Amino acid sequence: MFAAHSQIGLMSKHLTSKMLILVACICLWGSQALADENPLDVVKTGTDQVIKILKQSPQDARARREKIRAVVDKYFDYDGVSRLALGPQWNNQPPEKQQEFSRDFSRLLFGKYVDSIEKYTNQKITYNQRQVTPDHFVVESTVMDQEGPVHIDYALHLKNGKWGVYDVSVEGLSLVVNYRSQFDQMLASGSFDDVLAMLKQQVSQVCGTKAC
Repeated sequence: MFAAHSQIGLMSKHLTSKMLILVACICLWGSQALADENPLDVVKTGTDQVIKILKQSPQDARARREKIRAVVDKYFDYDGVSRLALGPQWNNQPPEKQQEFSRDFSRLLFGKYVDSIEKYTNQKITYNQRQVTPDHFVVESTVMDQEGPVHIDYALHLKNGKWGVYDVSVEGLSLVVNYRSQFDQMLASGSFDDVLAMLKQQVSQVCGTKAC
């Protein structure tokens, strides 16, 4: 298990910070999206809602996190991103362990996101979108950070009549692919229970007593 824990730490701090901002902007889903709504508008409206919450409640209180999580939960496809990040092992797990993985993985991403997003609340963000298939779009955004522009792509699919985000790429690096590689390494030398234990440890470190 110790080897597994060291493997998860291989992700660079630079990539983790920017990628999880952006799961940060997984903030993206706060409107009452309909099937015919423009995916770009879903991303922009949701992002604006999260930034508004951050500005109205500058202190990192439980109530603020709960409000942000309520926005994020509406249009982030946690099961979808969990399936993709875990890969074939997802289908090998019973439903209760799938739910446990999805719950803890989403808490980990959200906790890291909240810790990173505050510094980006005053940055200008521009948006563009491109269609991949009728049911899949990529919304391309650029955050004008003080250190230079950060390019963030949100992959959305149409599910149950709503647009949901199932992957985020920062500077061309996919969140799902990155975690998939780490989980594959851990499972090559350990068990699925090792992955669950690692996630719980990470959630405890990132969230503590805060709402995640």
